Amino acid sequence: MEAAARPRKRGPYQRSHERRGRIALAVLQLVDELGHEGVTTSLVAGRSDSSEPTVLYHFPTKEHLLVAALSRSDDLELDLATAGGGQPTLDLSALHAVANAAVSAHERRLRLFVMLRGQAATPNHPAAEYFARRAERAMGVWTEMITRRQREGLAHPGLEPRETARQVLALWDGLVVAHLSDPGFDCGRALVDGVRRLTGQNWIEGLAALNRPGNGL
Repeated sequence: MEAAARPRKRGPYQRSHERRGRIALAVLQLVDELGHEGVTTSLVAGRSDSSEPTVLYHFPTKEHLLVAALSRSDDLELDLATAGGGQPTLDLSALHAVANAAVSAHERRLRLFVMLRGQAATPNHPAAEYFARRAERAMGVWTEMITRRQREGLAHPGLEPRETARQVLALWDGLVVAHLSDPGFDCGRALVDGVRRLTGQNWIEGLAALNRPGNGL
């Protein structure tokens, strides 16, 4: 009979990882409550049950703390998106709702995102690596979704999916900035309309209409 497996001991790396996660979540909560301007090391330490030296050991500057908050937000959104275990699917009705929910429910996170996105262009800024990783992950997801829509006949077959994904993501970034300056327009509808045009769905639907009996030229 085999001996019962001994519980694995948690090493210092695991404890450090968990500590970083608690600190990042605390920063994200403070951003949601106060905006990124109100985040301080002392508030983060109190919220995460850490000392200020511990917070600064893991995240040496406020910029590092704010980048960690955005990364934590991404992880939470990814957990929700993959909860069903399925592959990412481009549903335009759902995209409309999700986009509007994102800009209305998380405005302070979006302001942080836009602020750090601009600063990431500075060489060696802590946000530069984060945005590079984030862009590559988003490009991968959108490339896969556009490729699937091409197979389903919902996107123009002549498109290069990765380049189209880049254009869609640029559109979304621009709409976020526009919404923060002028929240009176339907951001989700603007995104959906842009996706339809960029993927050629409008062209496909128009051609299908012309090919219906009685509708031809």
